[in-house]
Amino acid sequence: MSDKRFDFDNESGNLSLDYANTKNWHASEHPIEELNKHEDVIDWGEAAGLLTSLEAEQLHRLASERPDQAMADYEKAIELRETIYRIFSCRYAGRPVSPADLALFNSVAQEAMAHLKLVPVNGGFRWEWAKDSVDIGLIFWPVARAAAELMTSEQIDRVRECEDDRGCGYLFIDHSKNRSRRWCSMESCGNRAKARRHYSRKQDARLER
Repeated sequence: MSDKRFDFDNESGNLSLDYANTKNWHASEHPIEELNKHEDVIDWGEAAGLLTSLEAEQLHRLASERPDQAMADYEKAIELRETIYRIFSCRYAGRPVSPADLALFNSVAQEAMAHLKLVPVNGGFRWEWAKDSVDIGLIFWPVARAAAELMTSEQIDRVRECEDDRGCGYLFIDHSKNRSRRWCSMESCGNRAKARRHYSRKQDARLER
C-alpha cells in the first residue's frame, strides 16, 4: 500500500526511526501529528509493510467493534513512539536516558521477543513473527525489535537528530563516510541552514569593511 500521508522518502535508515518520525517538527513547540487516531496507526503499519491489506482490514474491523481496546492500543502506540524518540534524542544530545523510558521500552521489547519463532528456510533458519491472531502488536513488535537492535549495534553512534534550530527533530542514521550529515535533508532544513550561513558571512564581510 502506498499512503501519501506517511513520508518514507528521507530514509531514516531504520524502521523504529521511521516510526519516531511520524510526528513532524518533533522538537518544536508546535509539532504536527501524523497518527491522530488508532486507524492512522494501522494505516502506517500497512504503509510500512508490517501488515498485509487483509490484516489491516481485520484490525480496522476489530477497532470498530472494540472502541475501548482501540483507544488503549492507540495510547500505547503513541507512548511507544515518544519513548523511542526520547531515548535516541537524549543519546544524541548527550543527555541521560530516563529510567522510566528504558523500563517502558523494555516491557514492549520483551513482549515482542516472546512472539518470535524460528522457521526453517533453505536449509537454515530465520526469525518470523508468530501470527496466531491478528494483533496491533504486529506493528509494535517489529518497531520495538528494530529499536532494540539499533540500540545494541555499532550504528547507534551514527544516529543523528536534525539540527535545524526550529525543532525539526527528524531522527536518522548518518551513512556518510565522514559522519557529517546534520540535516534531515539538504532540500529542506539543510538548504535553510546553508542560506543562513551565507547571509551571516555577507553581514560579517560588510562589518569588516
